[in-house]
Amino acid sequence: MQPYLLPYLGYFQLIAAADCFVLYDNVQFIKNGWIERNRYLLDGEAKWFRVSLSKGSHQQQIMDRRIAEQFDPGEILNKLGFAYRKAPHVQPLLSWLEALLAEPASSIAELNERILRACCALIGLQTPITRASDLSIGTDSKAQERVLEVVRACGASHYLNPINGGHLYQAEAFQQAGITLELLSATLPGYRQGPGNHPFAAGLSILDALMFNEPETVGAWAKRGEIVSA
Repeated sequence: MQPYLLPYLGYFQLIAAADCFVLYDNVQFIKNGWIERNRYLLDGEAKWFRVSLSKGSHQQQIMDRRIAEQFDPGEILNKLGFAYRKAPHVQPLLSWLEALLAEPASSIAELNERILRACCALIGLQTPITRASDLSIGTDSKAQERVLEVVRACGASHYLNPINGGHLYQAEAFQQAGITLELLSATLPGYRQGPGNHPFAAGLSILDALMFNEPETVGAWAKRGEIVSA
C-alpha cells in the first residue's frame, strides 16, 4: 500500500492481517489522495487536515515528494485540538502526534512511515514493515506485474489487497505466477464520537478512533478484518 497519512482503521486491519506489510513508496505520487491529507471530525462533519508539500513534477514518486519548508505542524495540531477538545484522550494523543510531526523528514513518505510505525506500536501491531524501494524489483514493470514483482521479492506465496481494489487484479495471473490473491474486507465498528446525536462518521483518520477509545481497544478492532478469496 502507498504510505498514507494517519489512515483509517481499515488500513491497519490490512497491516494486522499481513505477515509482511510493504510501503509502496516508489510509485507515482497522486495529488489530493490520502498521502498528504486525511479527515477528522468537527461538530459532526468530516473535515480535512494536510501536510503541505513543495511543488514537484506530477511524475515524481512518493518517496521524492518533499515537505514544504513553510509546513507548520501547529496548524494540524490546532485544528485537531479544537475539534476534539472534549474527547477523553485529546491531550496525550496531541502530545504524541506533536513529537512525530516535529521531527524533520526528507519526504512525505518518510514522515508517513514514521507515523505508521508509531501508530502500530501504540495499538499493539507487530507486523514487519518494509519499503518497496528497498526491494530488488525492476523499474519498467507497471500495475499488476509490478505488484507481482514486489511479492516475489518478499519471497511470499500470498498477496493481500483491500477488497475495494480487487478489480485491479486478475486472480488467474497471480495463480499462474504461483501466488494466491486474497482480499481484505474491512470491518469498521461504530463508537460514540463525543457529545451530540450526530450520525456516526466512518472512515476517518485513525486519530478519531484514538481520541475516543483506548489504544488497546483500537488495536483489537484492527484485528477484525475479514480475508476472502479473490
